[in-house]
Amino acid sequence: MTLPLPNLDDHTYAELVEEARSLITNLYPEWTNHNPTDTGIILIELLAWLTEMKLYQINRVPDQNIISFLKLLNGQDWSFQDNFLERDQQTKALNAAIHKTLLNLEERYRAITCDDFEYLTMQKWPQTPEAKALGEQGKVKRSHCIAQRNLTLTDPKVRQQPAPGNMSLIVVPDLTNSPTPKPTQALCQSLWKFLDERRLLTTQHHIVEPQYVPVKITAKLFLVEDALPDKACTKAVKDICQFFHPLTGGSDGQGWPFGRDIYVSEVYQLLENIPEIDYVEAVKLHTQETWRLNRAHSDTLMSVTLYPDELVTVKVDKEFFEINIVSSSS
Repeated sequence: MTLPLPNLDDHTYAELVEEARSLITNLYPEWTNHNPTDTGIILIELLAWLTEMKLYQINRVPDQNIISFLKLLNGQDWSFQDNFLERDQQTKALNAAIHKTLLNLEERYRAITCDDFEYLTMQKWPQTPEAKALGEQGKVKRSHCIAQRNLTLTDPKVRQQPAPGNMSLIVVPDLTNSPTPKPTQALCQSLWKFLDERRLLTTQHHIVEPQYVPVKITAKLFLVEDALPDKACTKAVKDICQFFHPLTGGSDGQGWPFGRDIYVSEVYQLLENIPEIDYVEAVKLHTQETWRLNRAHSDTLMSVTLYPDELVTVKVDKEFFEINIVSSSS
């Protein structure tokens, strides 16, 4: 929605005449004939008409001023070709130039906020010659920016410490077949150069790969009486791997969210939704880093903690499931 132009003077012709006529008694009391036939009144009306025309011109912005302003917005190389155009054609051409300039101003170019970094990576980077030159390796499926973090550091605890002036962009390439998709060095370098031209001078930006936390899942599966154990286990492995996958996981199927904890209850829900499984017991999450394990007061495992820059890689196999058959008589 465009901003309305202010009315610099809204006096009409009738108001100007009435205002001038009201001053006569104070400035020249001897002037008593205020009829339209009086020569003085005729002069007042003439001057009011001229004043109204000038006010109209003041409220109008000349086309040349608009062209000069558009040149300031578009750069010195921009030019408006209005030679040999009729008035209607010139007006249409100028309106088209204004519309195009406004659209260009709405386009994001600068990388300032985390949302800017992610938007430029997902929307603008694929259109660049550098991305096209990399081919399949240049395709980015997901990006996640974390402000005031230097995720290039090797110590996981130090990576989580505030780093003012740093922006870290985590990139996940379009490799659905891989359980742990990671960008190539060429992609990271090219994307870094692409964002380097758009960042603030005081910002240090980093392009990094996601950190994957390996989690092993085991459970006891109680199958319905006529279920095929191999089929049930295969379906369980597939559903779990898909749900926690960095590109297809999560409740929305857009990839497991960065830094979202892994809950035992969600594994129960996944397994119990499989038609061949009657119910599930003893779901356990195993990780080498025991500090990640969150337990209830009863020492029951509740979840596994992830840092904001981390995703999960699930280790699950048919051998990790203890199979039991529920008979119809029980």
